[in-house]
Amino acid sequence: MRLVRGVVQHYAWGHASAIPKLLGIEPDGRPWAELWFGTHLGGPSRILEIDESVIERTHSAVDETNGLSSPLVSVAGELPFLVKFLAAAEPLSLQAHPSLAQAQAGYARENRLAVPVSNSRRIYRDPFAKPELICALGKFEALCGFRDPTETVDFLHDIGGGASTIATLLADHDLAHTIQFIFTGGEEFQPVLHDVIAACAQHDSASARWVVKLARAYPDDPAVAATLLLNHVVLQPGEALYLGPGNLHAYLSGMGVEVMGSSDNVVRCGLTNKHVDVNELLATVDPKPLADPVVRAEPVARTSAGRLWRYPTPGAPFEFFVHQIDGTETIRARARELTMCGVGTTDRLQRGEVCFLQKGEELTLNGQATLFRTTEP
Repeated sequence: MRLVRGVVQHYAWGHASAIPKLLGIEPDGRPWAELWFGTHLGGPSRILEIDESVIERTHSAVDETNGLSSPLVSVAGELPFLVKFLAAAEPLSLQAHPSLAQAQAGYARENRLAVPVSNSRRIYRDPFAKPELICALGKFEALCGFRDPTETVDFLHDIGGGASTIATLLADHDLAHTIQFIFTGGEEFQPVLHDVIAACAQHDSASARWVVKLARAYPDDPAVAATLLLNHVVLQPGEALYLGPGNLHAYLSGMGVEVMGSSDNVVRCGLTNKHVDVNELLATVDPKPLADPVVRAEPVARTSAGRLWRYPTPGAPFEFFVHQIDGTETIRARARELTMCGVGTTDRLQRGEVCFLQKGEELTLNGQATLFRTTEP
């Protein structure tokens, strides 16, 4: 077993204390949005080169080994997945991720245009898809995928005002046409948007309340109105969302474990101060309704001291398992694996810590904990 040191991302939307509390350290006043574990160049992890029994067990997020660590990639090679703790105090951008073919074409196009990878306006920073799964550690709110259009028409008419205008358009056409109208209407759409916000202020649904809240931060952003087309989801601990290519979504608040393809390709269309590309978004988004966005773990096996579940992640370059143990348990890696202790603790892997296992490597743990195990398919 090799303990892995992660890399903190202090994005503005991050929660100041959730991840530090998980790690058992004092907050430092900055937002701790994400804690990355993997080999992605945006935050490559390191592994400890000293015996785990003699290290200071207080900082699983930073390298406190006086240089006695080396890059994870030097031992694991390039991993096709990236694992994170994510803690959102404020909503993230409304976004979608490209398919593999879209990512390859977009990456080649921006290379031909000589757009530097570090340029904030660049969308495709690598030629890979970015399917992702977020598993809630507590209450987690998100917008995910399009609601059934028939339900949405009724819902928008119930809100009234500008929402009824969008409802009529959706009833007469389809989701793709409605999305295009919202995002490309320009000045013509602004009166509708303001009528939508005013009507939502008088409505008691969670989606309407979020419109009002988002409009305070982004008052002229058409993405505010577009959120009314999406499923509003409140995950409970252990429930998850799986976001395949083209899924329009935004995380709103909460903490979870996120695993994704090792990519940084994000197509944003609003609710952000970062670069937005509406045309690329319209070419990326999948305008099909998603009836039930919530993904639940499927039982795999009872083990000597616990149970193992797997979350379905079709087409992803990873498999994601939750392993609950109560006692002494030996786990064996069927492929390269990052094992994360998310809840509880064990004798060798404590809460907030992550270790790397090579294919075939075994690890014996004693304790009561929930482990999140990410492997190659």
